[in-house]
Amino acid sequence: MRFLWALIMAMAHFAKGPLTAIWNTADWCWRTAWSWVPGGGGSGTVMPAKHIDLPDADIAVEAKAEAQDQQRAADYILSSPERVAMAWARSTPAERDTIPLTKLTDDQIDWLEVRLTDDQLKTLALEKSEYKVAAALAGQEGAIIGVPSVPRQKKSGPDISGRIMDFRAGGLERPPAYVH
Repeated sequence: MRFLWALIMAMAHFAKGPLTAIWNTADWCWRTAWSWVPGGGGSGTVMPAKHIDLPDADIAVEAKAEAQDQQRAADYILSSPERVAMAWARSTPAERDTIPLTKLTDDQIDWLEVRLTDDQLKTLALEKSEYKVAAALAGQEGAIIGVPSVPRQKKSGPDISGRIMDFRAGGLERPPAYVH
């Protein structure tokens, strides 16, 4: 009995190849014939869409929330000149190009990029107090030990107190007042 069953299965297996070829040929002939008819099946059958493995909706929502949190953190880190200076000092030289220095003045940028040495930048990076960094950016001497402050700009033109002293000392002459 097993022998007959094996013989039937072998014959079915051998017949499968020619039957499949006959079926494919007949299907092709049928589609080609209908494609010649105006408005009739010219596009053939529509293939079912392949299964696309999309992430779960909860995972997408969590990823979006995480990206928003990261953006808020970056905005907070760069929200004031003190935080910008501290972030710039803590970053590597390759990362420093990505930090926007728009919150700093030209003198403060010059101070960070040119005047401070690597050791002074490390000291600035280790500083915890934003108030001390703000004082150093404002030009207050000795705000951070081991780090020079931003040099203060001298005002152009004479100082008002110097002008008053010169006037009192008689250094400035007044034009005569003509009364008509």
